[in-house]
Amino acid sequence: MTKLLNLLIVLLAALLVFVILYPQIQQNRPIDLKFACDSSVTSLPILVGIDESLFVKNRINPTLVFYSDPDQAIADLFAGKVDVGVFPWSAVLKHIATKGETLQVFMGMEFRQSLPVDAIVAPLKSPVKTAADIRSRRFIYPPQIRDYIPVMLTNIGLNKEDVKLAEVPYSSIPQELAAGTCDAAWVIEPQLCPLDTTQYRVVQYSALARFVSQPFPGAAVGFAPSFLQSYRQGPKRLKIATDAAMAIIETKADVAKQILAKYFPYCTQYCGFCRLPELQRNTEINRPAVKALATRLKLTGVPADTVDMQNMYPDPQVFTR
Repeated sequence: MTKLLNLLIVLLAALLVFVILYPQIQQNRPIDLKFACDSSVTSLPILVGIDESLFVKNRINPTLVFYSDPDQAIADLFAGKVDVGVFPWSAVLKHIATKGETLQVFMGMEFRQSLPVDAIVAPLKSPVKTAADIRSRRFIYPPQIRDYIPVMLTNIGLNKEDVKLAEVPYSSIPQELAAGTCDAAWVIEPQLCPLDTTQYRVVQYSALARFVSQPFPGAAVGFAPSFLQSYRQGPKRLKIATDAAMAIIETKADVAKQILAKYFPYCTQYCGFCRLPELQRNTEINRPAVKALATRLKLTGVPADTVDMQNMYPDPQVFTR
């Protein structure tokens, strides 16, 4: 009887220990996260986080999912097909206005006029020498910029009907320029750094800041509100890893550019000349600039409604739990 009682006590103690420790074990297990990215320099914090094993060190198993269309990327995020994403701010604002779903933005990127991340370029043989010269010409641009085209055209005194506009996949722009099938193109790093100035001219550096909004909010990094419930410690791990990636980009830019070259071979020999956007942590995001961009976009109907940005920035406390 005594042995049975002792065995029962041991079993109950083991069960109690299991009940106490199981939630902690579950919380500390690695989590699988899918990151939505595009092929531009705005994906660099995610690429550095993966290449430097910063996500793995913080118990995150990352998977990259590349998108050409930012609207599809953010739709897939809210559909649960990806967990975290890098998006043009216009896609974020438009999604809030049209779907009522608010991205939780914890990192931002700003394009500065003083250090061009984007530019309008043209072949030397093209008649396009100023931005206004795209009238009646074939002008190509990547999907990341689609929502900014109306603003740009308005600011240079043109309408959509005045230009032969063509949206092409980001990765196809260098080939179209080389083939001479366009008169001008809007490019974003790392497509600007390898530009051969013996074949092409830069028509306008920092076109987004010059013709859309200054300073220009380049991209937002965030997750859906459901992420906070699905992964209790996910935000904390995510922020530690991405903050570490940002620190590498800020203090070891040469290392970050080498990582960029690993993913985009067309800039392998030239990524040392690549311009990088200004990175902003969650408390550093230039919210007035984002609000100004939303106002500017609304004037051209993208988005058509006023955007409620009140719940777009998560409370910093969610990253400390």
